[in-house]
Amino acid sequence: MALGGGFGSAFGANFAGGFSPRVDLDIQVDIQISFKEAVLGGKREVQLSHDDSFDLKIPAGIKEGEVLRARGRGHQQGGMRGDVLLRVHVLEDNEYTREGDDLIKSFDVPLKIALFGGKMEVQTLYKEVSLKIPPNTKNAQKFRLKELGVKNRKSNGMGDLYLKANVVLPHTDHMSAQCKQVLQEQLP
Repeated sequence: MALGGGFGSAFGANFAGGFSPRVDLDIQVDIQISFKEAVLGGKREVQLSHDDSFDLKIPAGIKEGEVLRARGRGHQQGGMRGDVLLRVHVLEDNEYTREGDDLIKSFDVPLKIALFGGKMEVQTLYKEVSLKIPPNTKNAQKFRLKELGVKNRKSNGMGDLYLKANVVLPHTDHMSAQCKQVLQEQLP
């Protein structure tokens, strides 16, 4: 028995009968979105060509490298139509960094408030919050704000926001001679 005979009789009919490999009708596209769009979600117009565009819903909490699918927006052949697969690239933000579902943001704290405590208003992605700063706050000390981070698309839970204190020192040129003298005498 010839080796090719068994193979040909079992599979040859499919090839002879007009079997053709499936044509890939999908279109792969890279899109860039802002950090805030990735966290909060939104809508974006996607322009495939000068006469082909569509609105894309960006889900809140999407991550770098994830792929969104726009069904039925790809190439067309016969009665079939492919999809558009959009690979997401999230731009960096100058205020926030993301660690999993948590956000981190630095905020300036005047030395007087860091030393003696007080309240500060801090703008987050969602709302402005009033933050109580305890006396003797250290530089880079973190304050946790629950559920003001990123939405987890699988669990629907929210991450946290960590505000990191950046204690701002006053310039000595703006201090009185008496204040400078007291500081020099009293500081360790």
